[in-house]
Amino acid sequence: MASHDQEPQPDRRDRRVVEAAAAVLAAGLTATAAAAALRRALQPLRLAAAAIRAAVDLAARILPDRPPRATGRAQRQDRRDAHKYRAWYLVNAARRIHTAIKTRSRGETVADAVRKALRPESRYLRQHLAAQQNRRRTAIEVDRLAAIYGDRLGWYAVRDGSTTADCRHAHGRDFLLSKPPRIGLPGSVHSRCRCRPGRPWGTRLLT
Repeated sequence: MASHDQEPQPDRRDRRVVEAAAAVLAAGLTATAAAAALRRALQPLRLAAAAIRAAVDLAARILPDRPPRATGRAQRQDRRDAHKYRAWYLVNAARRIHTAIKTRSRGETVADAVRKALRPESRYLRQHLAAQQNRRRTAIEVDRLAAIYGDRLGWYAVRDGSTTADCRHAHGRDFLLSKPPRIGLPGSVHSRCRCRPGRPWGTRLLT
């Protein structure tokens, strides 16, 4: 399993499930209606019913988005992406809990296996929420700077022993808000990303 800083993109077989779950999350349903709709959306995963119920319960712990009064391009895209990332997390969580159920020790009940799986899952959920907050802050800052400098902005990374290869590579290059680079926006590459947007460098673009 890849790092939980950002949920890995699910297998192709799961993508329709992710799209269905993201649509439920974006619909702004009441808690009861959302839980029922999420259970239906996750059914094609063909996992243990207890794993799907536990994943839906985890979804209820994620506070719904409150639409801001006005947003720029980056914030609008972040709101769309948030539902997708959240759906990815729920699919991956359901699969992890399912694995815990199927590999439980002899004499261990399904309920016990779910409770045990939820202990590390709580940590993964916190990491997911931290990454979500990081992306949101990044979008606000990018929109603020885009109002000053326009669509083209510069990428500024903190370069030390903790800097990732992606962030080090991006430093000193420009990116377009209208066509963000594949690694995302500065500050949202990973949950502890310290990169920031700024004045354009006037160098070649990240893609």
